[in-house]
Amino acid sequence: MFKRILFFYIDGFKNLSDLGRKLWVIIIIKLVVIFVVLKVFFFPTIHSKVKGEENLQDLYVKQLTKITTTKQKKEEEHEY
Repeated sequence: MFKRILFFYIDGFKNLSDLGRKLWVIIIIKLVVIFVVLKVFFFPTIHSKVKGEENLQDLYVKQLTKITTTKQKKEEEHEY
């Protein structure tokens, strides 16, 4: 079933006109540019926010313990 669907799309893309191929290339390029720009400017990495290896390790420990304590609290609420 999956092979039939895959071959259906492959055959469709093989038989595209030149205009259709150009339009799909433009769409793909636009999507890549949009996602790269969003990633770079709106989702900075933790390493760019935190300076120093020790501060980074402390942040990881705080985040992990925060997650586990939140889960523990939720589990305790469901026990009652």
